[in-house]
Formats: sequence, structure tokens, C-alpha cells
Amino acid sequence: MTTTITKEQLDQLWNAIEYTRGTIGHLPQQSIEKPDWVLIHKGRAHQSRAFLTQAKDLVNQLKGELK
Repeated sequence: MTTTITKEQLDQLWNAIEYTRGTIGHLPQQSIEKPDWVLIHKGRAHQSRAFLTQAKDLVNQLKGELK
């Protein structure tokens, strides 16, 4: 059985990964109370979560097609 990923699906996965990398990797600020924690903008964190949820759903869809 062959499962095909479309360019649109691949672009969505790439976008989710790159946006999230940018959110957590762009000049992060350390927390004063917990120096081993990194602070990120709440809006960007929310958007990153949405992108990762979309990517997870897409991967689950593709895995379902493999069965």
C-alpha cells in the first residue's frame, strides 16, 4: 500500500516546524524566577501550539492512511 503526501500537506508540516522553531529559538529570554526556563510571547506560544496541533493531526491522518 502506498500513501502519498501532497505538497500542501508537506508545506503545512514544514510551516508548523519552522514557526515553532522560530518561536522558541528567536532570542529567548530567561525567567528571573526560574533561570532554566525560557519565556516566550503568549500570542506566539498560542500560535505555535495551533501549528503543532495541525501538524500532529496531519501526521495522524497520514498514519491512518497507512493502515
